[in-house]
Amino acid sequence: MPGSSSARRVVLPWLLALPLIAQEPPVAPADRAAAAPSPTEPAAKPPVLAISARWIHPVVGPTIENGIVLVTGDRITAIGPRDGVAVPADAQRFDYPQGHLYPGLIDALTDAYTDAAVRNDGSLDAGSELAAGLGLRGDRDDELLAAGITTAFVGSRAAAAWRGQGAIVRPKTGGMDVWRDRGTGAVLMRLTAGLGGGHALQRQQALEAMVKAFDGLDAYKKAFDDHKKALEKYTTDYEAYLSFYRKKKEGEKAGGATAPPAGATPPAPPTGNPPAGGDRPRGRRGEGGGRGNQGNGGGVFPDPSDEVLATGAQDPKPEPPKTEASKQDPAPAANAPKSEDKPPAKPEFPKAPPRDPAKDALTRVLDGSLALRIEAIRADEIRAALAMARAKKLPLVILEQAYGAATVAAELATAGVSCVLTELLPASLPREADELDPTKLPAQLHARGVPFAIATGSARRASLLPLMAAAAIGQGLDAEAALRAVTLTPAELLGIAKDTGSLQAGKLADLIVTDKPLFASDSRVLRVLSAGATTWEAK
Repeated sequence: MPGSSSARRVVLPWLLALPLIAQEPPVAPADRAAAAPSPTEPAAKPPVLAISARWIHPVVGPTIENGIVLVTGDRITAIGPRDGVAVPADAQRFDYPQGHLYPGLIDALTDAYTDAAVRNDGSLDAGSELAAGLGLRGDRDDELLAAGITTAFVGSRAAAAWRGQGAIVRPKTGGMDVWRDRGTGAVLMRLTAGLGGGHALQRQQALEAMVKAFDGLDAYKKAFDDHKKALEKYTTDYEAYLSFYRKKKEGEKAGGATAPPAGATPPAPPTGNPPAGGDRPRGRRGEGGGRGNQGNGGGVFPDPSDEVLATGAQDPKPEPPKTEASKQDPAPAANAPKSEDKPPAKPEFPKAPPRDPAKDALTRVLDGSLALRIEAIRADEIRAALAMARAKKLPLVILEQAYGAATVAAELATAGVSCVLTELLPASLPREADELDPTKLPAQLHARGVPFAIATGSARRASLLPLMAAAAIGQGLDAEAALRAVTLTPAELLGIAKDTGSLQAGKLADLIVTDKPLFASDSRVLRVLSAGATTWEAK
């Protein structure tokens, strides 16, 4: 056949190689690159930035003149005077000879990234997570970055007793990211009738409803603690259950049948043939009676009746039935398994109690892993909130919009309760609150040692955050305390101070650069860095 010899020359080597191919383990497509030798590639080196400015305001220390901040990747690696920080030759430099460098601002309360449905949702409870429903709602959300805000706490301002769980977010160009591992910042509660006040009975009823929500949490938590213990016991019991059958299986493999207990010797088989006419059932066709297959009833484990027949013993007289009172367990046979060889009962998997997200959240409030933020405006409402905190031993309570806090500042300081202050603008409150001046409140709280954060309360006011702090400065608040109120204090209230809120080595590189002091009326933001990346820059 034409071409057959050439075809054989091609096919024959493949046929000879088939046994070798079959012996090699297959290489998955995804593993082919790993299987092929390749030169080792060094890990990508994180970028290094050097930002210098005329003034650096670290918050936790004195202002640094002619300073520099070194950033490697997303973290600050060094901060100090220019001649005291070694800058790598390949570092990217940003120099602001007349600029001011601050940590990124933190808005402790805003409604950014929420829509009308979330802002007006009156069906929320303590277990509702706002982070699940956040999104963009317009260009005004981008104003957070333009104002130098690198972190924000998003809460609901709905007219409801419970407002869900607020979210900690990181604004970015065209959106935001929920803070990793700290998406939930606090449970939100409303304990106020508004600035105009309400009837005392109405306030009392509202307070009783709030307190009642914490009732039964000890029993709820205990049910899950008991379930956890039951799971641990189930694990132990089930392991014992499996261990028994593992040993049984090993014994069967070793002896062909279930091995007798260690040290036990099976009885010797009886000698001689049993008398004729015995009542033993016959074996299979062609075999003798009994359990074995070795002639007339022989075997390793004889039938117990063999011993009776071999010794010529007569059938015992039938015993009268035993009553319950005299009933006893029969004596075990010589070759019966010991009690410890009896199979244990199979354990039942414990059923978990039903979960309640609201109770889960309030349980975390009780143990201090989640803060409770209460909107309480008037002095009597603030006192009611303090009374509830004492009655339920709440470890972490934060008051929102506490405009009447000046008269109870000493009580707040004693209780260790912090405040988030909004509307800090002249004439920002309605006429019903003429006796209250929010711009004076920060200085009054600061004098009493009450921690507070200044917040916008709304995405529409993002650009006014520095102006609100400036208004408080105009009413006697120290400028350093004002800077802390929009940086480190809100970070502490949100539980993220180890990562942001001040300029320190090891923290996230959240930085803003302004052309003038931050609280000057004509100050302008020039650059915003979030975790070492530029997220906004003035044109």
